[in-house]
Amino acid sequence: MAVMTLRDELRAAVESRHGRHHPFYRLWAEGKLPREALGGWAQEHYHFTKDVVWLNTSMTIDVPYQDVREMYRRNVEEEMDPREPHIEILLRFAEAMGFDPEQVKRSKPLPTTQALLDWAYIITRHRSMVEAIAGMTLGMESQPPAIYLQHDIARALREKYGCTEEEIAFFPVHVDADTEHGGRAFDLVEKYAVTPEQQRRAVLAAREGAEKRWLYIDGVYIHYVLGHPLKDERWDEYQAEYGPSPYYRGV
Repeated sequence: MAVMTLRDELRAAVESRHGRHHPFYRLWAEGKLPREALGGWAQEHYHFTKDVVWLNTSMTIDVPYQDVREMYRRNVEEEMDPREPHIEILLRFAEAMGFDPEQVKRSKPLPTTQALLDWAYIITRHRSMVEAIAGMTLGMESQPPAIYLQHDIARALREKYGCTEEEIAFFPVHVDADTEHGGRAFDLVEKYAVTPEQQRRAVLAAREGAEKRWLYIDGVYIHYVLGHPLKDERWDEYQAEYGPSPYYRGV
């Protein structure tokens, strides 16, 4: 029997709950999602993407290793590319699906999206460096290339939803960027997870990140596709700017 390397175990952990298996993306590829569901996906993704820079800031400052700080610095630079900031091309897609970008900015995240933000805050602030890289970058951010390519999301948007290349620019950009991010993260986890306990915790964090992303998509699917409301006006009031979550206390 072949012996699994740490990289094999990390990949298996992510694959065990990989988002490309979620029915939401299958329906998307088949052109069976209403435009409102795709706009809802963009709105929820906005609430995560807009704070990626802030969530990763501590990793560019507090970590003692230059190569780790450099990975996060480059990731932040890519997200904030002045030629085409990733948040702006995401909002462009939301608008193509019928969502007003200004309304998206004013909206409150679903409880499942808020849970993802809370977890991202906790793992980057209160867990080890190796767990943060494995959970956030491998468990979550390494997934889009496989999701978007396996289901050929860009083709589906062009052929089934009539989108232009400009409207769907978010997707090819993230195939390239997140492929690179994942490669860097695998190398760093292998380099710094040197004890059996560090390696065990890295694998668990990668699985945890994949699970959190899956539950986040569950929320989009339940609310926008199945039609079971996960929030109402009372939830929006509860989600005050400085609400009870550790994420907002951190902000």
